[in-house]
Amino acid sequence: MKFEMHTHTRENDICVSMTADEIVRAYKGAGYDGMVITNHFFGLSLEWYKDELEGCGHKGIIDYYLRGFRAAKKTGDEIGVKILMGIELRFDGTINDYLVYGIDEDFLYDSPLLNTLTLDSFLKILPESAIVYQAHPFRNDMTVTDPSKLYGVEVYNGGTSDDRNRFAEIWADEHGLCKISGSDFHGINHLAKGGVILAREIGDIHDLVKELKAQRYTLIKGGKA
Repeated sequence: MKFEMHTHTRENDICVSMTADEIVRAYKGAGYDGMVITNHFFGLSLEWYKDELEGCGHKGIIDYYLRGFRAAKKTGDEIGVKILMGIELRFDGTINDYLVYGIDEDFLYDSPLLNTLTLDSFLKILPESAIVYQAHPFRNDMTVTDPSKLYGVEVYNGGTSDDRNRFAEIWADEHGLCKISGSDFHGINHLAKGGVILAREIGDIHDLVKELKAQRYTLIKGGKA
């Protein structure tokens, strides 16, 4: 299965130029079998939509956050693209981003707003089966996270320069971290740049995590495996 691992949608990100429906159809046309929707979850993303979120409680905020994923899944179900939920998480007061796989909607509803936590407190409530990769770890002004707190590193990011991606791969090799690739889709210029080719069919996010842990996949970099 050809799977995109890092996708943002217009419903949740003012920097994205396409809707979830348009993105899923574009990936279908590019030959992908599935996608993980990893919309931003950080203080700024909530600020972007503060008018819509005014007066919303926790449930309302999560409902709003899940709009992009749910719209993508609706289209995916219609045209035969597997759509799974992930998250790109940034904690308040930091500029590091983390890709998280293995959580579900109930986790978001039952947890505090995740951006208000720290990486350490987040890891304490994270389901044992879930995994965390540092996203685009060598961008300007970001810091490299203690490798012991990570499952892996995004060593190819479609929106990051080649030299930064190479640094990420070197860092992963140096510290024995698992590697992931994602297009970091924000616009059509990012389409199908990254992702993974899975050796087995998967049904849900838990199947995907199992395949990632078993290393049964090939990275896509620059559109090539």
